[in-house]
Amino acid sequence: MKDYYFGLLKKLVSLNTDAVKKLNYEEASSLIANELKRLGLDTKIVGEKVPNVVARLDVGAEKDLAIVSHYDVVPAEGPWIVDGREIDPFQPFELNGRLYGRGSADDKSAIVASIWAMAELKDKRMKYNPLLIITGDEEVGGTGIREVVSAGITGDLVLVADADIEYVGIGASGVVHGWIVVEGKEGHAGYPHRATNPVNGLISLCSNLMRFAEKRALTFSGLDSPPDSPISKVWGRFTFTILQAGGKHNVIPKEAKAGFDMRIVPGEDPYKAILELKSEFEAIRQRLGLDARLEIIEPINEGWMTDPQHPFVREALNIYERLFGYKRVCGELGGNDGYIFSKRGKPTITLGAMRKENNIHGRNEFVYLNDVVMLKEFIKGLLKGI
Repeated sequence: MKDYYFGLLKKLVSLNTDAVKKLNYEEASSLIANELKRLGLDTKIVGEKVPNVVARLDVGAEKDLAIVSHYDVVPAEGPWIVDGREIDPFQPFELNGRLYGRGSADDKSAIVASIWAMAELKDKRMKYNPLLIITGDEEVGGTGIREVVSAGITGDLVLVADADIEYVGIGASGVVHGWIVVEGKEGHAGYPHRATNPVNGLISLCSNLMRFAEKRALTFSGLDSPPDSPISKVWGRFTFTILQAGGKHNVIPKEAKAGFDMRIVPGEDPYKAILELKSEFEAIRQRLGLDARLEIIEPINEGWMTDPQHPFVREALNIYERLFGYKRVCGELGGNDGYIFSKRGKPTITLGAMRKENNIHGRNEFVYLNDVVMLKEFIKGLLKGI
C-alpha cells in the first residue's frame, strides 16, 4: 500500500496545478475524486469557479471531522538542481527518503495522507464521519474553500492539513494585503522641475511607515510561535513586498505604488489594526503633502484561534504525543483556511507534512516521505478517537 500511495503522490506532483494560471485543475480534481469514489466515499465536485472535491463517509457518528487540504500550487520555474542533477519541478524525484517537486509538501502530501487514511480505515469503527475537503485556489485568495463553505459544507470539527508537522497548530495569523499609491505629474526625466515625481514621494512615505512596522512587531498573541522563531510569541508584522513604478529610465511616471502584507496575530481584531494603519498613513500623507491613497484588498483573512483547553485540542495532543513522543501547540505565522471554519464556531486545528527545511514556495521543494506516513497515522488517530 505504501508504494501505491507514494505513487499517487508522484502522479499529483506531476500535474502542474499552477494557481496563477489555474492549470490542470480538472485533471487533479478528477484524479482525487476517482480515488475517493473507489474507496466508497460519497464524492462530489463542488463549486462554479473552481472544482473542489468533497467526499464523506457516513459511519453513523454524531459529528463530521473535516480534513482540509488543497491541490493548487504556487508557480515553479526549472530546472532545479538536486544532488548535482537538473530536475523539472513537475517531474517528481525521489532521493534518500525525500520526494522533490512543486507541491510535494504544500499541499499534495496532505491529500495523499488523507486518502491513504481512508483506505486503511474504511471498514473499521470510527468516532467521526470523515469529510474530506480538497480545494483549488488556496494559494491565490481561497476561492475554492469559500465556495465549499458557502454551500454549507463545514463539518463539526476541522483539521487543516496544510501546516507544519512539528506541532499541533491551534491558531493562525490573519492576513491583510493592500497598496500604497502615490500620484504625481509625469514628465521628461531631463526636466524634473516640470514634473512631480511620485517615486520620491513613495520612498518617503514607505520609509516613514516603517515606524508602523515597528509598532506591529510589539503586538503579541498569547500563542507560542513555531520552533526556531526569533520571538517566542506570535507577533504582528508589516512588510512591503511589491514596488511598481514607471517603464522607461527617462520618463517620470504618473504613479508609483507599493504592495504590503500585514499579519494580524491570533486573537487580534484585524479591523482595529487596519484603522491604526489608516490613521498612521493619513498622518504621514498630510505631513509630506502627498497625493496618495491606501487601498485594502478584500477579502481579509481575519486569523483565528482555538481554545487550547478545548476537548478536541486535548484529544489531538494525546494522539500527537503517542506518535511523536511529545506535546506542543503553537500558532501559525502564516495564514490558512482555518479562519473560515473558526469564525463559524468550528473547533479547528492544523497539522500537515511540512517542515521549515522543505523549501515550500521555493526551489527544491520536497517532503519527507516518512512525514506523509506520520500525517496519515495522525489522521487515523483522530478519526478513530484513540
